[in-house]
Amino acid sequence: MSFWLDFMDMFNLIDRIEGLLARFSNADYAGAAKRSGGIGVAAELTRSALGTNSWTFQVRNDTEWTGDDIERYLRRYGVMIWGRRVTGRHLIFSVKERQADWAEYLMMRRGILLEGRTFNRLNEEYRKAHAPGDSPPAWADQKGRRR
Repeated sequence: MSFWLDFMDMFNLIDRIEGLLARFSNADYAGAAKRSGGIGVAAELTRSALGTNSWTFQVRNDTEWTGDDIERYLRRYGVMIWGRRVTGRHLIFSVKERQADWAEYLMMRRGILLEGRTFNRLNEEYRKAHAPGDSPPAWADQKGRRR
């Protein structure tokens, strides 16, 4: 089964094209314009084309977490994912680079096992400071509450 998933992923053009388009649609053009004007916007377009304005995570697909579970969990915290792919060993998806630290922290704290390079090596230390499977309160859960 693993071989076939890897083989089919090589031809998964739809999700790869969706990932490319999502990098452009999720780019921080306003922030780039505020920081550097037109040159900043051009730089952000270049980062989008090269894929350096997003971060890709790999999660072992033999865990209890499905891709839908992870997406639903991160969405509660305002993190949108795209470029979803499944290989023989991994669930693969991308997030905005400016949200990568937050997404990695949330997943590590919740106990979602990530593979590959980390965005912020300190997130592993932060994870250890909380009970296994713990999550911070999500803004989505706070709607309607007054403090």
